[in-house]
Amino acid sequence: MNYGVSGVFDTATNNSLNTVGDYPHTFQSHYHPHSRPYSNGFHNSLRFNSQNRLDDNDDNQQQSQQQQYQQRIDGDYETDDINKSKLLMWGLTKSGKTSIIKLIFEKMSAGETLKLPETKMVQIHELTCGIYVKFQIRDVPGPKMSSLNDFEAFASNSTTIVFVLDITEDYSDAINLLVSSVQWMHQHGHNVRFEVLIHKIDGVHEPDRLERYSTIQKQVSVMLHECSIEKPMINFYLTSIYDHSIHEAFSKIVQNQMKQLRALENMLNLVTESTQLDKIFVCDIYNKIFLASDTKPVDTQLSELCCDVVDVYTGISSIYGTSNNSLLDSMSFCTIELSIGLILYLKDIDPTTALICILKKESKINEALMEVNLNILKKNIQELFLMFAKNSTRQQLNTSITSIE
Repeated sequence: MNYGVSGVFDTATNNSLNTVGDYPHTFQSHYHPHSRPYSNGFHNSLRFNSQNRLDDNDDNQQQSQQQQYQQRIDGDYETDDINKSKLLMWGLTKSGKTSIIKLIFEKMSAGETLKLPETKMVQIHELTCGIYVKFQIRDVPGPKMSSLNDFEAFASNSTTIVFVLDITEDYSDAINLLVSSVQWMHQHGHNVRFEVLIHKIDGVHEPDRLERYSTIQKQVSVMLHECSIEKPMINFYLTSIYDHSIHEAFSKIVQNQMKQLRALENMLNLVTESTQLDKIFVCDIYNKIFLASDTKPVDTQLSELCCDVVDVYTGISSIYGTSNNSLLDSMSFCTIELSIGLILYLKDIDPTTALICILKKESKINEALMEVNLNILKKNIQELFLMFAKNSTRQQLNTSITSIE
C-alpha cells in the first residue's frame, strides 16, 4: 500500500548552499568501449564482519583510518550544540508522537508502541543520523483540546515543529491547534517550519485517505489565509507506523535540517550521470533515515525497497556478524537482484551510513568505473561533513569573540 503522499505549501528549504563548484575528488566519466551489461559478478556478494579475507591486514588498516576519522568528527562536533537543530513533537494527546520516536530511533516494534503510556513529562532525545547529522527532539505532553498552554515554553527555541495529527479521530481540534500554533510563532517572529504528519492512516479505508488529506490541507490553508499568513513554511505527509511511510516522511524532515543537503544532492547527481545509475541514496542503516538522494523523482516503492535491503543486510549481519563490530566496515557491501529486473547495491560510507544504489539489470554499467566513482563519492561526503563541522566551530568562535568585545 502506498501512503507516501506529501503536499507542500512552500517547497523552498532553509538550506542556502551553492552547489556549483569543484569537489576534492573528481568523478570519472562513463567509458563506453568497456561498458557491458551489469552481470552476476556482484551477485551473492554479501560480506559480513565475521568473515576472514586474505586482505585482512589492509582491512585492519582501513578500520584504523576509519577510527581516526571518527575521532576527527567527534572532536569537531563537541562544541556544535549551539547550532544543533531542535525539533518539537507537538499535537493533541494520544496522537502518536512518542510512538514515532520509539519506532524510528529506539527500534521498538509497532505492536509494542501500542502499550506506551500517555506522555506526562517532557522527554528530550539527543539523536544522531549517521555520524554527521545531530539534532534534538523534545517530546512534550500534548493538550487534550486546542489549547496553547505551555506552548511558549516548549516552542520558543525550536527550529522545527513536527505536528502529529490523528486522522482516525475528529481532527477539528487538531486543526485548530495547528493553526493557533502557526499563528503564535508568526506573531512572535519565529520563522520555523511546520512538518505535519497526518498520522495513523492505516486506520482509514484506502479510498478515503486522499480525500481526508486534501480536506485537512485546504482547511488549514484557508484558516491561515484568514489569519493573514500567506506563505507559511508547512509540509504535509501521510504516515503510518505499520509501513515505511513514517521513515520516508521523517527522512524529509531530517533533510530539511541539513545545511549540507544541496551539496550532497549535487554530488549524487554527478555520480548517477557519470555512472548511469537509476537512483542513489545516502541512508542511516540503524534508523532507516535517508539523508539525501539524487534529485530525480523518488518513487515511494523505491524507498520501500531501500528500507527492505537495509533490513535484509542488518538481519543477516546480526546472525553471522560479530557483536563486537559495527554493522558496516570499510569492506562491507551487499547486492540483491530482484525478479522485477532491478539490482540493489549497498556500500558503506562509515560505520552507520551506507550508499544504496538502484540500477536496472539490463543497464550497461562499467562495474570498475562504478566502484571508482562510489569510492570517490564516499571520500567527498566525508570531507563535506568535516568541512561543515569546522566552519561551524569557526562561527562559534567568531560569535564568542564578538560578544566579548
